[in-house]
Amino acid sequence: MSIVTGLLAALFPPRREKVADLIPGRRALVRGTVVARDLIDSTLTGEPCVYYRYAVEEWRNTHMAGLASEGYWAATRFDEAIVEFYLQDEDGCRVIVAPENARVDRGKGVTPALVDMGIVGQRAQEMRICPGDQIEVEGTVSRVSDLFDQDRDYRSNASRLMLHAPEDDTIAIQIFGPGQASQAR
Repeated sequence: MSIVTGLLAALFPPRREKVADLIPGRRALVRGTVVARDLIDSTLTGEPCVYYRYAVEEWRNTHMAGLASEGYWAATRFDEAIVEFYLQDEDGCRVIVAPENARVDRGKGVTPALVDMGIVGQRAQEMRICPGDQIEVEGTVSRVSDLFDQDRDYRSNASRLMLHAPEDDTIAIQIFGPGQASQAR
């Protein structure tokens, strides 16, 4: 993203749109509920989701001559994965979210869930996006054929809108609502 584009986006953020009002070729901001198209299991907790990010830390002791023993938390593992999913707006209309080059952020009040590793001196936290979570997605709109839509009658039109990352940029996904994607299920 160029400096000018970034500055304009910061000064004039896009307004939220309904899926029915989206126009292919334009950038759009849509808020709605996650509907699974595919599910993955978090490698940390094994929970099914469309997105996960976790970090595991381990306590490391440091010893300095003449000073009390202290330490620090060192990152030992980190993983993140995402799959395509649907975003359904309040009117029940769906758009595919293509996660290539996705940037996932937490909305106000959303915190990663703490995960008990069962090992003294280790701690972990995980953030997931699961079906039913409320999110907001900003990306470029395209029209695609969605042959994998299980809710579509086999004779109906397979055309569907998709939100994806603009060329040389990212698709922005923001998780909203405390206790939705941030709490262990």
